[in-house]
Amino acid sequence: MREIDIGPFEEPVHVVTEAGERNVCNAREAAEMLLYEWPTGETGIRIQARMTCMKVLAGNESPVSAREAFVQAAKEAKIFAEACEDAR
Repeated sequence: MREIDIGPFEEPVHVVTEAGERNVCNAREAAEMLLYEWPTGETGIRIQARMTCMKVLAGNESPVSAREAFVQAAKEAKIFAEACEDAR
């Protein structure tokens, strides 16, 4: 059974890391990746994205803002990829 989506994104964010490709579909997945699986060190953009995701999980922020912040962090880390049809 799949975990309950918390802070679902309207569209997944497609990222590519050394571990492979994946779609990040909600604020929980984004927060976990930012905390435990991020390929680069701490930056202001990464910290801000993590904080925004945590606010969504607490019910104090919109999933839209978490997705935007995560995309910015993924672009900074050079892991953001345009979504492909096969990954959806």
